[in-house]
Amino acid sequence: MQKILAFLNRYAFHLNLTIILFWLYIIYENYQHIQQNDSFEERKFYFVVPVLFILLSVFNMYMANKRRKQN
Repeated sequence: MQKILAFLNRYAFHLNLTIILFWLYIIYENYQHIQQNDSFEERKFYFVVPVLFILLSVFNMYMANKRRKQN
């Protein structure tokens, strides 16, 4: 278990950056679909969830950086 935690602590920034890029891709794909189908009212919820996960990843990056500086 400690090896897993050490790996996550060491690469937390890179993992969260990858997750943010994934959610930005999801937002982009939804935006493209909305432009093609003019269905913003139906799909605006699909923008809220990725933004929340992006904020969570940014917070995780901040906490990982803070923990790294303490050690």
